[in-house]
Amino acid sequence: MLLHKNYTPLVNAYAQYLHTLGFASTTIYNYPIFIKHFLYYLQQQHNIQHIQYLTDSILQNYFTHLENTIGKRTGKAFSTSHLNTNFFAIDKFLEFLHSMGMTHAPMPPKYTVNKIAQKQIVVLTTQQIQTLYATIALLFNNYGMAQQEPRQMCVRLVLDLCYGCGLRRFEALHLKISDIDFNTKTIHLKQGKNYKDRLIPMSEGIYKSLQTFVYNYRQHFANKRPHYIYPFKSYALAQALTFLVAHCNDAHIQQLNPTLHSLRHSIATHLLQKGMSIENIALFLGHNTLESTAIYTHFI
Repeated sequence: MLLHKNYTPLVNAYAQYLHTLGFASTTIYNYPIFIKHFLYYLQQQHNIQHIQYLTDSILQNYFTHLENTIGKRTGKAFSTSHLNTNFFAIDKFLEFLHSMGMTHAPMPPKYTVNKIAQKQIVVLTTQQIQTLYATIALLFNNYGMAQQEPRQMCVRLVLDLCYGCGLRRFEALHLKISDIDFNTKTIHLKQGKNYKDRLIPMSEGIYKSLQTFVYNYRQHFANKRPHYIYPFKSYALAQALTFLVAHCNDAHIQQLNPTLHSLRHSIATHLLQKGMSIENIALFLGHNTLESTAIYTHFI
């Protein structure tokens, strides 16, 4: 695959751009390869030898071309994951062009092959999240106040950790009280997925809620997993959410049947809707690569 002399320095500069943004080494290696194939397509199929002639319609033609291409090695159409990684690499390439002052270049279309339904990803709206929080006050009303409030706060803790902090199930379960720094309003998550540590900032609401639980209610469960903020075993995390959904007065939420991971999907989508960059969301969630985070662009 021989690229026109105009394209080679562009590919090299794109790789440097990815490096500057802090992408993983595998991404810095793979994305320029995707772009080389894209540029080769431009010169072979459209006789375009300078990027300034790229248009939205040609870009869409390439996307269609990829979706209809049969892989030489597999003899099959490209997978959804492979296609979407290609599309995301092109989005970043277009962002790179604009950062270089090429304002005439197409804007990143955020095009994806939408097979989200097959993955059964559930994303709650901010209003539905608020409904779940409001439902907590209705729980355990068969108990006296001294027992009711600690139990309610345990359920709230599940929302705070899995939605408010975007933690995975095992991360929420293994979060120690000592990992929470109320002075800096951060959580030091140790040995998350892929054995990666990360710092998670707490919003003011989450900070106050966790502080209240630790200092006012955790003592009611002092004999249960004393070093960890969540006092019960793993299965209780999911049970708490199921219990909460069953008691909420919202048939749509009950129909969606959200899981703990749905809460993580939801906070990622809401942060994206509020304008947080996909790079920062990836850091917040602890994703290894941005393509893992790019799935949330389906929901905005």
